Amino acid sequence: MIRAVIDTNVLISALFWAGAPRRVVDLAAAGRFQALTSPEMMAELEEVLAEDFALPPDRLELVIREVLSYAELVTPTEEVDVPVRDLADLKVIACALAGGADYIITGDGDLLELNEVQGVHITTVKRFLEAHAW
Repeated sequence: MIRAVIDTNVLISALFWAGAPRRVVDLAAAGRFQALTSPEMMAELEEVLAEDFALPPDRLELVIREVLSYAELVTPTEEVDVPVRDLADLKVIACALAGGADYIITGDGDLLELNEVQGVHITTVKRFLEAHAW
């Protein structure tokens, strides 16, 4: 089964808008591929939703619970030594490597520039969906 980290920006897009990001999340929730996340990524999601979208605590809890209902929680244990422009991207890469991911699905330009890290393909939502005929 395909294993993929769904980056925070894709999860947020899926929450608020219809379209390709929502399709990726729906496919993960339906078990078509195994989504991966980490405690650090969940903390980032919660922080962004609270600060940038003013989601109240009860709604935040529902969102986190929903993501964890279909995503495998991976706890990275090793430091990641990848040259990145934005150090925050290291948590996404660490999750992918620790979880044996095939893909990182993201809209983050800095991550997308890397294209691949240690066998993990970094791709957009659109390219991920097209590559698997979903």
